Amino acid sequence: MAESEEHKFLSDKTITLLEELSHTKLYGFKESERKKFDFTCELVRDWSRLVSGQTLWKHTEGIDKDLRTLLSDGDSKITLYIARDTIQNRRTVWEIVEDTKKTPLKERLSRLRVIWITPTFDADQEVDRDTVTNILKERLTNDIIIATVLGGISERDVERFFPLGGMIGINLAIAESIARQGFINMTNLAERLSLSPTTIRGRVHILAASGVLDKPNRGAQMYRVSTKGRVLLDLCRELANAVQAGNPLTLELIYLMELLGLEYVEGEVTEEWLMSRAENPFKPLSPEELFKRMAFQILHATENFGITWQKPFFNESAPASPAANYGWSLPKEIQAEEWSL
Repeated sequence: MAESEEHKFLSDKTITLLEELSHTKLYGFKESERKKFDFTCELVRDWSRLVSGQTLWKHTEGIDKDLRTLLSDGDSKITLYIARDTIQNRRTVWEIVEDTKKTPLKERLSRLRVIWITPTFDADQEVDRDTVTNILKERLTNDIIIATVLGGISERDVERFFPLGGMIGINLAIAESIARQGFINMTNLAERLSLSPTTIRGRVHILAASGVLDKPNRGAQMYRVSTKGRVLLDLCRELANAVQAGNPLTLELIYLMELLGLEYVEGEVTEEWLMSRAENPFKPLSPEELFKRMAFQILHATENFGITWQKPFFNESAPASPAANYGWSLPKEIQAEEWSL
């Protein structure tokens, strides 16, 4: 059965947008064979996620087959259903989801994301194509990229990672050092950053409480940088490299930053960017002020802690399972070190 122009546009545009959003350099994108799906690709961050999707436009009778095909595929870590928004379609999807909750496939419902498209969409109309593109872009960025691939990073995470008070850039320096060189103990980390163990200990505990650092289990005395923390570091990396090399940020990264409550501001990064809020630190930050605070602390940490920002904080050849990456084993030369707080 021939695909409608709307069906083809939605499938192709979804893959195009996921690839374009990878220009943020916060995750990797790989094409995949479609096989039994309308579109597939791999999104790579700390591990590789296969995204598979189906598109529904005209043939309502195909909903049951589409959803069961998506939910029965064990390899797909994210499943997308792009569907025409009608009462009948919504009712059918709801009924299938409710039925699935009573089967062994119920656990896979957490992988499913449904994006509803206005039923009057006409692929021959440019204004319709632009509107639907914006709908897809916002939903894919929020529901797939930010919420899943980037560890659920939020505006609140950015605010807490770059506090107004305290030593400027210390959170960034600690996270970057652990991400690059690992964590042995507080004394070793303090020596690497030329800070006191007491200062380091307090900041590490705060970063762990905020989700930037992970522990392998309760009571463990080692830390690693979480997915969310690595995303923050890569965001800092892109901004630092843009400022130092004079290269503009990509439009995709600027768009994602806006969703995180950051308004990109061009210009020289000065101390006034940080101190402008010193007199009223409890007033909510505007997106521009939050960006300025972040930019100043990035450059301050880069200069004072010797951060080079050469490589991204994710592996574009990441494995297909999170358990296979960023393990807890130590390099042989430091396995004999005593672990302590």
